Formats: sequence, structure tokens, C-alpha cells
Amino acid sequence: MKLALVTGSLALLVSNSALARPRVDASGRLIRDAHSCGTTRIPAPVTLATPFASPGTRTIYLNRNGGTYNITNAATDAATNTANVIAAGDGRSHMNAVIPPLESTFDWPYIVECVKKQYKPYNVIITETEPASGSYVEAVVGGNGASTGWSASSGILGVASADNFCGVTEKGIAFSFSTNHRGIQKPNDELCATVAHEIGHLLALEHEISAPDTMSYVPFASAGQKSFTNANSQCGTDAQNTNSCSCQTTGTGQVTSSGMRLTQFIGLRPMETMPPTLDITSPGDDSRVRPTFAVTANAADETAMEQVAVFLGGMNVGASTTPQGTVYTIPLANVAEGSYTLEVQAIDLAGNVTKRQRAITVALGTLGETCATNEECSGKVCAEDSDGAYCTQVCDAENACPDDSECKSAGTVSVCVPDSGGCSAGGAGNGGALVLLLGALVSRLPRRRRG
Repeated sequence: MKLALVTGSLALLVSNSALARPRVDASGRLIRDAHSCGTTRIPAPVTLATPFASPGTRTIYLNRNGGTYNITNAATDAATNTANVIAAGDGRSHMNAVIPPLESTFDWPYIVECVKKQYKPYNVIITETEPASGSYVEAVVGGNGASTGWSASSGILGVASADNFCGVTEKGIAFSFSTNHRGIQKPNDELCATVAHEIGHLLALEHEISAPDTMSYVPFASAGQKSFTNANSQCGTDAQNTNSCSCQTTGTGQVTSSGMRLTQFIGLRPMETMPPTLDITSPGDDSRVRPTFAVTANAADETAMEQVAVFLGGMNVGASTTPQGTVYTIPLANVAEGSYTLEVQAIDLAGNVTKRQRAITVALGTLGETCATNEECSGKVCAEDSDGAYCTQVCDAENACPDDSECKSAGTVSVCVPDSGGCSAGGAGNGGALVLLLGALVSRLPRRRRG
């Protein structure tokens, strides 16, 4: 269960099963509380002021690599790793917080896509590459609350170094502590919910108690889904803990709507019709590839990319949402032999699609062709010499070699060698060098055979 604490502009999530008994709402869903909240939406009309979102697209940087952050009594600035002292626990007035990289036990690509989905309707770009200049919001993911001065026993899940909830903290930093998400139900989904929640505080969002809303404390596993909703809900962690600048006063109390506030302060994603650019870099047209190969493509968009997807014979066989720069790599494995139309699609966040096609043939390697594993070769043997790895096969009196190759003995094993000496560093006609090399080659066969 998670405990909500609010002090000034401090917004944090705490995992704390010891401080209070788990409570459920009328539907039996768990709620996170050390306060009296409940999950009933208040039936008040959504009446917000005319949207006043600043022009331009804001950037959210998702940082899984950690770093050292100077927590001090100064304005938060993601570019200089400076966070306001409000993010520090235990009454600290200054400290250097060292956040370690995210643990490999979490599914980072899944978490990134989950956060992107939360913010997809809004005018933001979410990136894993730190911007070289300009204002941006940073969400650092890793470590635990002790890194920022909170008690190791607090179980804090996240904290946002926000100016306040009245507007956007343009250079804000949100901390989401992955260590305290381990061992809980649906840890990747819950960590995504924490990251999106803490970013929300930097984008002018207050807590609310509607269970499905990202800004509530109801766990993902109990709520079933999380999103920024357009329905009014009780504002704050309870009726007494509200901020006048981020809540609306109605006849039934203080309410807020995270979806409507994001529309006000960030704006909806502009309608965009320009498709992405796309170039398939590998494989080339009319290429012959092994059953296990990788598709690489260069794709970019004016606003933001969603993914690059690969189709074989009209069937979606893989996709990537995590490029290196603008280069997407999609590995494919165990593709059946045959001729295919390979189609690559670049899709941006607005749903615009660019398609490119290649004709390819998937086939096992024949004698003398390069290989990486035994399974890539028709003879089921991939052997190495000083020039690299090549397909070959064991031969004897009952298993003859293909045409243009001969069976040569090297110790107790014979292998097929192209007449040109394709596996020999010595080249054709250099019998002595060939025999010595075959001895070295054959000595590696037992290690490379599989099955």
C-alpha cells in the first residue's frame, strides 16, 4: 500500500504496509492512504478557464542512467542536475544525491512505452536522450529514497521537485525510486505509474482520488488501468489538503481534472500530417539472408516517432521503439526459408505511416558461406579459422561432399572444403597450409556443434 504525504510543493509516493492497514473501496479495490479518501468521483461539471498552454512542444527526458544531483535551496534546473531542497528528506538543507542506474530486472522499453502512452494525447516529446540545450523536464528512474535523504525504511516511491502545483516547473526533476517497486504486484506497470505521476506534478497537476486517474494513489494493480482522465474528482489527498491554485471550488468541494489541466497547461498534441522519413539500411533489396538476421532502418519525424515495425509476407514480426539516435534495429529469429516481401513501417505519434519494401530470400548457408551459428548452415556445422566463420559439413564414405568441394581428412574427422580453398587462409593449391588449418578448424567443431 502507498502513503500520500503533501507538504508545500512536495509531492511523493510512499510504499508503507506497516503504517496503516490496507483499505478497500466499495468495489473491493485497494486504496493507498493514511488519510480518508475513497474513490468516488464528485458529480461536478468540468468548468475550466480558457486553455492557456504555452506555445511549443515541451520535452520530457526519461533518464535510466542515474547521476549526481545537487539538492539545495535554489531553483530546480534539470540541465545542471540541481533540485530544490523540497526533494530532500529528513529535513536536509543540502546534499548531493547519487542516483544509481535502473536495475536490469525492470523492463525499461516497456516502461518507456507505458509512459509515452500516458502522455500521448498531449503536446510533449518524450526522449531517452538528454537534450543538449533548452528547457526540459527530467524524470530520473533508479535507486531508493535514501539517495535523497529519506529514511531507508520510508519506502518512498517517488518525489517531484516542483515549484508548486500552480503551473509548469519548466526545468523540473522528478525522482522515481525503482528499488522500492521490487517485489510488489506488476512492478513495471507500477513504476510506469509512478514516473507518469511524478512528471504530472511538474506539469501543474495536483493529487486526486479517482482510482483510474494517474494522479491518484490507488495502485495500478487495483485500479486496473491508469490514465489522465477528463472527469472531475476530489482534489488533493483529502478534503483538507488542497491547493487553491490547482483545485476548483464547487458546491460539493474542491475538484480537479488531470486531463483538463494538461490540456490547459501543456496543450493537446497538434494534428500533424507529415509522415516520417524512412530508409532501410539492411538488408538490401534482393538480399539473401539467414533465418536469424536483423533489420536496421533510419527513421525520423518532425515531432516524435512512435515505432518502426517489420512485416514479412504481410505479418508483423517485430518492432522497435528505442532507437540509437535515429537508427532502429529489429532482430528476427528462426524465419522459415523462402522468398519474402520485407516491409518496414515508420509510424509517428500522430499515426502517420511511411512504408518501404525489399525483396529478400531467407536461406541456410551453403558450403563456404559465412555464418555465426551451426543452425545457420545447411550442413549444421559452422567452423572458424583465422579469416572468420564458415559453413561446412562433416564428410565420410557414406556422406559425400557437394560438387566443387572435396572431403579432406584432418586427424579423425573429415570435412568438406571448397575446391577454391574457401576455408583456408592459405588459398587454393596450398596443401600444407590447408591441412594445418583444417586441423585447427576441426579442433573447434565439437565446441560449435549443437543438438
